[in-house]
Amino acid sequence: MKQYSIVLILISALFISACNKSQSSLQSEISDMEMSVESNNKLDTANCDSLISLYKNYCILYKDDTICADYFFKAAELSAKAGKYQQAIELYGNTQRFPVYRKVARALFMQGFIAENNLGDKNAAREYYNRFLIKFPQHKMANEVKMLIQSLNMTDEMLIQNLKRQNDTLVNANQ
Repeated sequence: MKQYSIVLILISALFISACNKSQSSLQSEISDMEMSVESNNKLDTANCDSLISLYKNYCILYKDDTICADYFFKAAELSAKAGKYQQAIELYGNTQRFPVYRKVARALFMQGFIAENNLGDKNAAREYYNRFLIKFPQHKMANEVKMLIQSLNMTDEMLIQNLKRQNDTLVNANQ
């Protein structure tokens, strides 16, 4: 029985060691791919897709690792740059699993921003922006988000008139 316990402990230690090695090698592969993507002056969608896949695979394998929040955020940024807006929204949403992540508020804001500006989905944008205000009412972007919600209800003509009024007010205040 004692020998069985020792063998079991050794096997467990080897398994943990193998997992850690594959985790660190995957992180190294991600780091190398990040440098490759960043060194390119123009967007290489194939490399972006590969890097996004690496991020996602890492987060599937090591879902509780806090670095996943950053990987999801980076994958979302790349997806948005590549014009994959729905994927970007989903990836930004994955950061919400990590409520203490330093960019979690920005990720939620970006979901609304992409829904509004890239997908033209004002209802989804309103939902994301309202969620932002509920979760982060004191955030430095809260006032901007409130204005964005108001602008969602305006036509383009109304927005132009509103901007002209604001501009006139600023001009008159500076005279």
